[in-house]
Amino acid sequence: LAMIMVTTVQNSLFFLIVWELMSVSSFFLVIFENDKEEVLKAGINYLITMHIGFVFLLVGFVTLSIQTNSLNFEDFKIFLSNNNNSLIFLILFIGFSFKAGLIPFHSWLPKAHPVAPSHISGIMSAVMIKTGIYGILRVITLTDNISVYIGVLILIIALITAFLGVVYSMLQSDYKKLLAYSSIENIGIITIGIATGIIGKHYNNELVATLGFLGAIFHVFNHSVFKSLMFFASGNIYQQTHTKNIEKLGGLMKKMPHTGIIYLIGSLSICG
Repeated sequence: LAMIMVTTVQNSLFFLIVWELMSVSSFFLVIFENDKEEVLKAGINYLITMHIGFVFLLVGFVTLSIQTNSLNFEDFKIFLSNNNNSLIFLILFIGFSFKAGLIPFHSWLPKAHPVAPSHISGIMSAVMIKTGIYGILRVITLTDNISVYIGVLILIIALITAFLGVVYSMLQSDYKKLLAYSSIENIGIITIGIATGIIGKHYNNELVATLGFLGAIFHVFNHSVFKSLMFFASGNIYQQTHTKNIEKLGGLMKKMPHTGIIYLIGSLSICG
């Protein structure tokens, strides 16, 4: 409910309230198996990281509210379009990057996903981290004059995120942690599209801007489908084998043919 409300409210105060509600409720879902110490540690790490991000959002929106004497996004749009907005945009970008899992704001993601129940991991990875992407896109729609240097900076962060996400995922023996790093990589790919859109918009190149933003939004949908599929299939495997260590698994296609086919489809989607 909080995730849905994040995408519908038009008032910055309500936005911050439902954003906080989303973080706190998902914290309780992450620590579902709170009798385990590693689960509790990962949950507390997640909660602290989300609140660091929340502070950045609070600073950004309070600054805009003081400048405009308003809490509404429409008034923010008028102010941001007529003034130098680079610093405010960067502050809000960092705040939303914590939720999205862009490197170097990603530390919670590979800790929280492996310990959360698989269906919760599926929702968090497929949908919830995209609220960070939604927030970045939302701020972009509030302004017409983002600096090209910010676009380049976001592109560099996105490229680093995509590259390191792949490298770290290849080093994992825990298949849920592997999928978590894969999510970081895909957030990097989505953000490459957003950065390309910003740069295209700055140079009034409608084709580049459209392809960038459209590619980002398409991959948001694409990733949400195949990553939730992969996490649900991982849950099936864990329930049957009681291990998340890839090294201890093998020949599952014979024992679990339906899950094997689902995992193959998801793997091919990630390859694509």
